[in-house]
Amino acid sequence: MTSHIARNPRLSPLSALSPLRFLISRPRVTAFVTRLAYAALAIPAWLWLPATANAAPETPGVRVQTLLKSTTSWDKTGYTAYPSGTPELAVLRITIAPNTTLGWHTHPIPNAAYVETGELTVERADSGASKTYVAGQVLPELVDIAHRGITGDKGADLIVFYASTPGKPLAVPATVPSAPASLKAASE
Repeated sequence: MTSHIARNPRLSPLSALSPLRFLISRPRVTAFVTRLAYAALAIPAWLWLPATANAAPETPGVRVQTLLKSTTSWDKTGYTAYPSGTPELAVLRITIAPNTTLGWHTHPIPNAAYVETGELTVERADSGASKTYVAGQVLPELVDIAHRGITGDKGADLIVFYASTPGKPLAVPATVPSAPASLKAASE
């Protein structure tokens, strides 16, 4: 799904998120499972990582490494709630070509991205605040705040976990009227 994006840097990687026909409506699960959604990110992630335990394992031969446990996004904006309705979890692999700037967008739902390879700098539209994540780090995404991602010379491969409901978009393009004040000052 993302290979055409890597070949054509003019295509937004967000366009890969719009045809989510492969997501199938899941049976009703309890609200408790939804609250554990971020914890579920650690389960598939340890399959891709050489895990180093940060706590004593409870089962011989099993090591668990917490990659992310957060009540805030990367810029310390607090998460307020999960979407109401039947929970639907989605895990996407997103490949972003080198030296690509994504369009401004928002996420209406909590999500987190594991940077598998490369690096990604995330930037808020309103303040210009930014932070760079490298391979092996987890990015707790902003919810309902316009932002974008920028890759370096190596691009980035992300594994992104979304806690959503059926029919809700994972990302929404955002209109940003002008550059953040910090960016205007830097360019003058």
